[in-house]
Amino acid sequence: EAARAVAAEVKKGWRPKRTLLFATWDAEEWGLLGSTEFVEDDSLRLEKDAVAYLNQDGAASGPNFGAGGSPSLRPMLRDVAREVPDPSGSGSVYSVWRKKQSVADSAEPEMDDPGGGSDFAGFYNHLGIPIQEWGYGGPGGSYHSQYDSYHWMSTFGDPTYAYHAASGRVATAMVLRLANAEILPYDYVEFARDMRVHLATTQKNAAAKQWSLDASRLSASIDGLEHAAAAFDAARDSVLAKGSPSKAVSTRTNASLMLVERALTRPQGLKTRPWFRNLIYAADEDNGYSNMVFPSINEATRAGDQSLAQAEMNDLATRFASATEALNKATAALR
Repeated sequence: EAARAVAAEVKKGWRPKRTLLFATWDAEEWGLLGSTEFVEDDSLRLEKDAVAYLNQDGAASGPNFGAGGSPSLRPMLRDVAREVPDPSGSGSVYSVWRKKQSVADSAEPEMDDPGGGSDFAGFYNHLGIPIQEWGYGGPGGSYHSQYDSYHWMSTFGDPTYAYHAASGRVATAMVLRLANAEILPYDYVEFARDMRVHLATTQKNAAAKQWSLDASRLSASIDGLEHAAAAFDAARDSVLAKGSPSKAVSTRTNASLMLVERALTRPQGLKTRPWFRNLIYAADEDNGYSNMVFPSINEATRAGDQSLAQAEMNDLATRFASATEALNKATAALR
């Protein structure tokens, strides 16, 4: 339905500023085969030009909204959710989401980290392209059974297809915002703050082994990313408040922004799994559905290799420094 809505606008003469590609994937349940083949076959173009990948897996099978993905795209999803009416009639998707999660006034609804188990893996785990996913779920029991059918959905899961429609509206709004934003709507302040939480988890894992890893370089590099992100946000807001930036300014700025999360990948990948290049999140090697944060460090910790864990921590610090450099270049391009 999102593709249909966008196509209808294109037929009327509208053109997005960026290329949009809608895809459905074969053989997800057999190992993410279709999406992985696509990513590997078109990797050079995707690495250079892909702005984001939006994933829909189980888009509507109940009344409870949920989401996850790259921290850099979470604020945009929350903004979109504020604009889409919830099928319950009790307000926006966002307001109902908050209410069901009993979120404190000072917090945001919880979102999942992008580990594995769905078609975003090739885009995020392999190439470092920011991803976001969302959908409606609930108690069921029919998933992956012979009852997972049109009859079950039209009778029990979402009889009026209102939740399907809401999920599609979120998709359409997300696609259009990414397609038409003059400056790409990434949020690296939120990203950096999430990284600080992951560092605390990583230190706790090391402490459980009675290790004393030196996290000072990594901590400082995460702080540096947050400071650079705040400076970028201020510069971006100042420029956009004056109107549309020139095409040259937008092009240079966005080219640098797209390198921020790419910098947090490593060409040679994880030591245990070279295909997994992303050093922020990866599927747990013991459970493809589970998420592991800072996998290069935490896999070494789980293996009991303290010297490797320290080396990986220092290596990740240099990756964050490169990400910060890309963000500083984006700020300079704006100015």
